[in-house]
Amino acid sequence: MTELGFLGFAKMLYRRWSDNAISDRAAQLAYYFMFALFPFLFFLVTLTAYLPLQSAAQDLLARLDTFMPEQAMGIVRGQFEKLLTVQRPRLLTLSLVLAIWSASRGVDAIRTSLNLAYDVKESRPFWKTQGMAIAITVLGAVLVLVSVTGIALGGKAGEWLADRAGVTRYYALVWAWSRWPVTMLLIMFVAALLYYFLPDVEQQWRFITPGSFTGTALWLVVTWGFTQYAEHFGKYDATYGSIGGVIVLLTWLYLTGLIFVLGGEINAILEHAAHEGKARGARAAGEAPPPPEARPSAAAPGAAKERTAAVRSHLRLLRRREERRGAAPRAAADDVEIPPEELPPDVP
Repeated sequence: MTELGFLGFAKMLYRRWSDNAISDRAAQLAYYFMFALFPFLFFLVTLTAYLPLQSAAQDLLARLDTFMPEQAMGIVRGQFEKLLTVQRPRLLTLSLVLAIWSASRGVDAIRTSLNLAYDVKESRPFWKTQGMAIAITVLGAVLVLVSVTGIALGGKAGEWLADRAGVTRYYALVWAWSRWPVTMLLIMFVAALLYYFLPDVEQQWRFITPGSFTGTALWLVVTWGFTQYAEHFGKYDATYGSIGGVIVLLTWLYLTGLIFVLGGEINAILEHAAHEGKARGARAAGEAPPPPEARPSAAAPGAAKERTAAVRSHLRLLRRREERRGAAPRAAADDVEIPPEELPPDVP
């Protein structure tokens, strides 16, 4: 922020929103999240057969109920309870393997979005990227169950101590409010893991990053606001009929994807602007980035959607050609303000 300033940061974030088509990326993520959600639930339920966390599934539902809109939660709760009544396999079966693979598609979609944020092409082999997506999915499931169980056990232990100390009423008030920062730290930790492992760049581990903090805070606020809207003002059943609950769930997943892609973009912008950070398109600090035409931004998704994004992509290529010819390069495309009246009618 020292190098950019708040106004420069806001302008850069707007350009990234346009060039990388963040809203479209979020829609893609919402589809993958929807595709991955129920296999992930199946995996969670099956995982409880191997871990001494039998009550964790119900505790997880209770905590999700705080965040998700009632219509969306009804769909998740119904499917979750149906899975709990099914005889769970004691050994890994083909259905469980497929469930893990399907659930990992959401993680893999986040990887693509973060690579675009850092303007790098994927260089790791297929087995490594897909294995990483599966490993993060499995570890994430274990982390969710252990964390939810730990919160529940901590609450019961606290009640026992408060009862012995005679401060039960005060403890209930403190615990009701402390659940929010604890949940925020857990979400921030998951976001930090994703931002650290998934993009194809060298990272230094940071538990708290600008993107993870901003994304987590925004997610809590937006989730609360959307829940209030869906439950008190939104008439999804009247508009969409029997699939109103599905639309609410998809919208919530869309907002979730949008916010965490935005967090990755924030991290990338600030690191590219910092003196000790990586250059845009480089995988490590001090590494020379590839030429603009060899980066994803040369044909950014937004170039097919918005004219200003297409012009910026074209200016990057022109700047590179001028540098090769030894001419004085024009201003970097990211630093150019393009008023609508000055845009050319066509971009070659």
